Amino acid sequence: WGLRLCAIDPATASDTVSAIMVNDGMDANDVIKDAYHRYGVSLGGGLGAVAGKVFRIGHLGWLNEAMVLQALGGAEMAMCDAGIAFTPGSGVGAAVSYFTEHRAAKMMAAE
Repeated sequence: WGLRLCAIDPATASDTVSAIMVNDGMDANDVIKDAYHRYGVSLGGGLGAVAGKVFRIGHLGWLNEAMVLQALGGAEMAMCDAGIAFTPGSGVGAAVSYFTEHRAAKMMAAE
């Protein structure tokens, strides 16, 4: 998406949530509200110093590929609605590529 994660150091990044920084002058709460009210996707908000600056995508527990794509697609539609500049489909497309490439590799390894 051309946006950065809030966690700068991969060693301290969470395994259960990704906090995505929005561009200066944008309000992450607009993305969160639109995702929920328009698309039925629940995103988390930033806390403390990053309130309004990040939206969070949770990935704790059992998730399949379609569930991840739903979250990414809902976030992308809400980012479009909020006026965030990015290439629509870039996050969903990257996830589809990752999932299909890794599935093919797993299938080849099992043969």
